[in-house]
Amino acid sequence: MNTKVIFVGLALMTITGRAWAFDPPAFPLNDAQLKAFEQYETAKRIKAFAAGPEGQYSAQAGLASTIVAAREALKACDKDVPQKAKRCILIDLNGDPVPLALQYAQMMRIDEGQALQPVPLRDLTFGIDAWRAYQGFGEKGEHKAFALSLKGAWARSWDATTPAEAEKEALEACNRNEAAASAPCFIVARDHALIPFEQLKAKPDLSVDGPKSQ
Repeated sequence: MNTKVIFVGLALMTITGRAWAFDPPAFPLNDAQLKAFEQYETAKRIKAFAAGPEGQYSAQAGLASTIVAAREALKACDKDVPQKAKRCILIDLNGDPVPLALQYAQMMRIDEGQALQPVPLRDLTFGIDAWRAYQGFGEKGEHKAFALSLKGAWARSWDATTPAEAEKEALEACNRNEAAASAPCFIVARDHALIPFEQLKAKPDLSVDGPKSQ
């Protein structure tokens, strides 16, 4: 297996075949927040949208500075929030969603305990060699499985007697890579199904939990 880590800008819709009309933020928005965000999307000039886990939000628009828009959105959103862990984060600037990594970074600065929680791998990307291997994975015979590590190692198995056997073989092969020593491998595909990335949870030790084989 080629374990060289080469990360490329493969969008989630490229890997999964899905497209989002709205990029979901780090935490679910309630109906009031979603309605406010829809109105915010039509606003002109410099703007910012902040939201919090308790349902609070603030949309600021028509300003002459992105820094000011961001500050005002956060200030207004946090106005009635005394608890630090419940404070707002920016989820959009000028119509561009704030990247998930930066949303989680904001949340971890507000609540340090967030750094110890599993993180959904909605923005998981394949290295170019892993992606090429996955492209040919569909032609392999069942039962089959594809394993990946957060450090870039990968392996695949096919023509196994059962799905469980295919997963075991793929994981064992993947975990023999040096890169997997600090980031254990996990299953990303079974037979013809790619596991939805939001169902994969990265833990602080770089291991990943996901749905078990049926």
